[in-house]
Amino acid sequence: MLFFVLIFFFFYLLMFPQRALASTRDGLLLWYSSVLPVLFPFMLLCSLLLKFDFLERIPKALSRPFQAVFGVSAQGAFAIIAGFFCGFPMGAKITADLQREGKLNQGEARLLFGFVNNLSPAFILSFVAAQQMECPKLGPIFLLNILGAAMLYGFFTSICYRRKKTKFSAPGAYTFLRQQSAATVYDVIDGCIYDTVQSTVKLGVYITIFKIISDAIFYFVPLTHPLLLFLGASIEVTGGIYLLAASHLAFPLKFIMVNALCAFGGLSALAQTVSIAALDGNMLFYYIKSRVMITLLSVALSVISILFLCFIL
Repeated sequence: MLFFVLIFFFFYLLMFPQRALASTRDGLLLWYSSVLPVLFPFMLLCSLLLKFDFLERIPKALSRPFQAVFGVSAQGAFAIIAGFFCGFPMGAKITADLQREGKLNQGEARLLFGFVNNLSPAFILSFVAAQQMECPKLGPIFLLNILGAAMLYGFFTSICYRRKKTKFSAPGAYTFLRQQSAATVYDVIDGCIYDTVQSTVKLGVYITIFKIISDAIFYFVPLTHPLLLFLGASIEVTGGIYLLAASHLAFPLKFIMVNALCAFGGLSALAQTVSIAALDGNMLFYYIKSRVMITLLSVALSVISILFLCFIL
């Protein structure tokens, strides 16, 4: 199957070089103008915080609410904050880095992978609500339906995690600086910069690839049926939101589908997450299952929102 897909896109690049060139340019421009300026500094900052063990100094007042609601550690609270405020794929990357550094045990990392990887509030308010749906007043409702669904799923799964918590081993002590006593501060910073550059470039490649794929599918497949439209939009979330918002669907259906797509994140975000967080087979299955459940919760909240708006109006 993969062979035929690769052959198809090989001939697409040969037969439609101008469209492929435009898709590549658009993908790189999206990465350069939107993803790189936002994620690069935050990725670098988080990497430095991990390497120098500064997460131990997180104010308890900041982490305590998340510890109470989700039963996580202070480091887990940091992963939640990063995932909900910085957008794909920061939640998964921070969780993977914390687990790799011995700051999270397997059970807590599994819990966090399920719900911390989301679109950022800034993206939802500005791009989704204001620009594409042209309803800035509905921004808080979009936040409730998308991020609220992830929060609900995290709370429900945390109940099971609390029951099994004692079965997981406690996180190991942080030993990076002690093990690397001969390394200078510059070496540590240089390593963090290299890792951040590698991760952000990898994101750019994935964004560009999926931009080419989505444009090719949109060119050959008529997306007239709502289901086909949603499946096509699910390839890449930014272009998919634009596609749904510009469609001729009734506003309630369009509203539900946009919320569902934002909750799921799209196949491009899924590929970015798998790559940057190095998810294994079991964790990948759990992550996909979690995104599907969050999407269904978002659909339910969207329907309730529409009924509520109709009632008050």
